[in-house]
Amino acid sequence: MKEHVETLCRQHDELRALATQYERELDKAQPDTTALSKCRWTLARLISTHLAYEGAHLYPALARSGGQATETGRKMASEMTELGAKLQSHVREWTVNAIADDWAGYRRSSKALIALLRARMESEEANLFPLAEMGRAA
Repeated sequence: MKEHVETLCRQHDELRALATQYERELDKAQPDTTALSKCRWTLARLISTHLAYEGAHLYPALARSGGQATETGRKMASEMTELGAKLQSHVREWTVNAIADDWAGYRRSSKALIALLRARMESEEANLFPLAEMGRAA
């Protein structure tokens, strides 16, 4: 399981780096729709890859472990489903035209979403990954 946790941590590092790049785009006075589109597409791709990896390796291992590991995994998987729905809603709501029409609103919404993603990664690293690494989810 250790190699899977290492992969998940590398994915988190990639997501954090992209989030920082995205935040730089959001700090601009006017939207650069090309750069934003690239950030949004890359973020969606990285999150999708990360979720698939968690679904294939982390959550099944936690489920097999029983006890706290199973319950924590179940709870966090449910929370991830909710966050995924928020991400999808954000992408649907904020079209290129909507971004151009309400740049300030898009910036607020995107920064809030990035904060949720960062908090989620911190929570996974603090709560899920240690369970897996300690062998309780091996």
